Amino acid sequence: MSPRPSSESGSQAAESVERATLSYGRSPRRTSLAWKNLTDAPIRTTVSLSGIGFAILLMFMQLGFLGSVGDTATVVFNRMDCDVVVRSQDYLHLYDPSSLPGDLPQWLEGLPEVRQVVPLDIGVTQWQNPLDHSFRAIALMGIDLDEPAFDLPELTPATRAQLRPTGAVLIDDASTDDFGPSDGIKFGPADIGRTTDVAGSQATVKGTFEMGTGLAANGALLSSRETFEELTPGRRGNRVSLILVTLEDSENVEAGLNAIKQRLRSLGGPASQAHAMTLNEVMKAERLQWYFQTPIGLIFGIGVVLAVVVGGVISYMVLASDLSSHLSEYATLKAIGYSNGYLVRTLLTQSTLLAILAFPPSLLMAYVLYYLTSHYSHIPIRMTTTWMFLVLGLSLLMCNAAGVFALRKLLKAEPASLF
Repeated sequence: MSPRPSSESGSQAAESVERATLSYGRSPRRTSLAWKNLTDAPIRTTVSLSGIGFAILLMFMQLGFLGSVGDTATVVFNRMDCDVVVRSQDYLHLYDPSSLPGDLPQWLEGLPEVRQVVPLDIGVTQWQNPLDHSFRAIALMGIDLDEPAFDLPELTPATRAQLRPTGAVLIDDASTDDFGPSDGIKFGPADIGRTTDVAGSQATVKGTFEMGTGLAANGALLSSRETFEELTPGRRGNRVSLILVTLEDSENVEAGLNAIKQRLRSLGGPASQAHAMTLNEVMKAERLQWYFQTPIGLIFGIGVVLAVVVGGVISYMVLASDLSSHLSEYATLKAIGYSNGYLVRTLLTQSTLLAILAFPPSLLMAYVLYYLTSHYSHIPIRMTTTWMFLVLGLSLLMCNAAGVFALRKLLKAEPASLF
């Protein structure tokens, strides 16, 4: 007759069964409950992915527009061939730069650290559409024809000679069709020789150039400084908008910058209030100005935040609905010993899968919309690696945050009360 097992042996056996049950729940070979929840109802999952994908696409578009604000803010600076830019203390942005004393370039030319000083006039004027005679705001840049401020292949000696007569201008071929190109689409050779009204004076198109426009102005003109004075409302006298300085030693910009600042302080008066900055510093400041101190930058920035909020709400609704439909199954798992930690991991895994599955089609659609928007609006919108990783991170964050909120109902529920 075999001996009866002691109560201690029975307790050990029960513990072994419990450990086996829980270890099965932790086994890496188990079927993924999160994945089964998604594949169990393919139609509902597809609808859920569509909603989350829409939120991801919205983030891509808002970030794309925000990026275009920064890109177009520096499109003119990218064409400047200089090391240091001197601007007024009242400078607001590129098309509202205020002005500096007109004799200031001569004072800077005498510095041994300086190789070349180039004045630049820039502002906004009124262009009359030659087709419908309506007026549009257009950017106007006045350059010294002997020492052009921009590195443009179109500014050949022959072209600069054509710009010497007062009223002669070049027009950016990126200017929108609101300005009246002859073919109704884009300015080109057919527009050369056309004359129109600009701020009450006559301007004649002598050719086109390629620089790119921005959100502050949908079109741009290039002229001599004398023509700039003629085509700009009001008279400024002996003033200049910006001063572009090229240093003798471009590798040691800091030394040249300090010399320029010292000269400005020594001059006293309005000149001492001018700000000298490296070209990179100016471009960075211009981007920040447009991002945080203009309505359009703030709108797109807020749009990104709202896209994350909308995506979080959609994700919460998706996960909460799925949790409610499987609440009895989750309760059964809790009743047989699965921990809250396991259920948390399951739901967060499911939310992560939703974000990962919704991301690729949203990225592809964003590429298509970026291309169409750039083509028809003439505003450059480009996809960057930064945008891709940022949106992916935000997608994972909003889905997992929604998962955490959806878990509260499950963690507070008692299994016995659900049957």
